[in-house]
Amino acid sequence: MLDRIHEYAECLADPDRWAIATIVEVSGSVPRPAGTSMAVRDDGRTIGSVSGGCVEGAVVDAALACLESGATELHSFGYADDDGISIGLMCGGDVRVLVQPLRTLGAAEPATRAHLVRDLPLHDTTAGSLLTAEGLGIALRADALCAAFDGDELPDELARAAGHARDRIRAALRAGGTHVVDVTDRAAPECPVVRRLLIESTTAPARLVIYGANDFSAALAQAAAALGRHVTVCDARPVFATRARHPGAHEVVLMHPAEHFAQELAAGRIDGRTAIVMLTHDPRFDLPVLDAALRREVAYVGAMGSRVTHDKRVQELRAGGLSAAHLGRLHSPIGLDLGARTPAEVAVSILAELILVESSTRAGSGDAPAAARRPASPARLRDTAGDVHDDARRNAARTFCAAAPATMAAPATATATLRRTTATATATKEALAWM
Repeated sequence: MLDRIHEYAECLADPDRWAIATIVEVSGSVPRPAGTSMAVRDDGRTIGSVSGGCVEGAVVDAALACLESGATELHSFGYADDDGISIGLMCGGDVRVLVQPLRTLGAAEPATRAHLVRDLPLHDTTAGSLLTAEGLGIALRADALCAAFDGDELPDELARAAGHARDRIRAALRAGGTHVVDVTDRAAPECPVVRRLLIESTTAPARLVIYGANDFSAALAQAAAALGRHVTVCDARPVFATRARHPGAHEVVLMHPAEHFAQELAAGRIDGRTAIVMLTHDPRFDLPVLDAALRREVAYVGAMGSRVTHDKRVQELRAGGLSAAHLGRLHSPIGLDLGARTPAEVAVSILAELILVESSTRAGSGDAPAAARRPASPARLRDTAGDVHDDARRNAARTFCAAAPATMAAPATATATLRRTTATATATKEALAWM
């Protein structure tokens, strides 16, 4: 619930009327990550969302029921069937949601703390079961834990409950985000799980450091701040490095970029979650920062400039001792190739590439500059019929393709033919413009 804690002020002021639903585990393709929460009031009012609509109604019903019963429950939702009648996720993933009356948090005071640890029921709620909740392991234990705290030291109550899982809990707190840690009974032959703890921990926002103050940096700072990044803009030119030009930035620094980067590095403020963006267009500023940044394990390094500029920049960096592996981490020309032109569009393309690189890294596939620069073809909708589509141009394209020479049957051959023949390229562009 820490994801929206500042929005829950009215909930915390009147806890008897509110329940909190929190995604605790996800698998497959799901719309929202673990840790996403939603508050539900006893009159049906909601704050937030846990699925973007797929299972919202069922979660609200579960929250209202738990307010009446006072029970804390786990609910699992998987893929909905094709007829759309069953409750589930149309995206094909699975999600487990903890639903808990807010009053059960007691005096934990999560609004003022960086970490929140709660006990989870050992099993999901089973609708229609004749067994008791206690018999199924659904009900929370009598000594159910709910601890909110700061720092790395575990409260005594949590340390005792965690037992041998203390180190895993500390690791989860350092990593930030939402995790589930199982506590097992190692004295029993099969080491059964005797406790499940939901670990939520806030972390400082990931940093975006922009070197070069101009219209592009102003747009990028505004968009990045809206995504929750902590944005710093740095430039050595006092006319451009101003707060007035960069209202979206958290910091605007008047300093030589290389000096600023060295200062931030020495202070330990450049880490694996930091993104470095060069917008200066000046090798005197670009090269020292890029050389230093590419030698560190930062989240992203990108530089604006044409392909000619990129080639010259790479030659200089290679001459300075950077290896092919280092240079392979440089995203230049910066941003996904979306056809962006305006500063706002370029900001979108840069942030899209940054998000793609970060998600690829989290998934274990590493940075993939080439793949990141080639947007995949959009998937076709299951039903593309209807008035919203231009049937006339679609039919014209089909007629053209049917009459086209055999050399245009395969996409690769068609591309080659288009490049060789200007007239064919013009006709094809007109006929296939609907796609």
